[in-house]
Amino acid sequence: PRNKLGNAGVKDEGLVVVECEGAEGLITGNVLAGDKYSVAFDRTPEEILRIVYGSGDEHKPGGFYPKGVDGHIAKSHLPKA
Repeated sequence: PRNKLGNAGVKDEGLVVVECEGAEGLITGNVLAGDKYSVAFDRTPEEILRIVYGSGDEHKPGGFYPKGVDGHIAKSHLPKA
């Protein structure tokens, strides 16, 4: 679901993956999503807002933060009240 909400490609994977996609290409368990060197994928502030709001839209609060969040970056995406 986070891939869909983030709307920026595949940055989350399942808990079980084919071995070549697991950590260092050696295991099938997948606790943290990352590249072939186990470096986590980055997310933009907009992607994070889409996910935590649960709306898939960084301009539309909801989910964990139905009233939006109070930081500078998040406020810059909300309509002026």
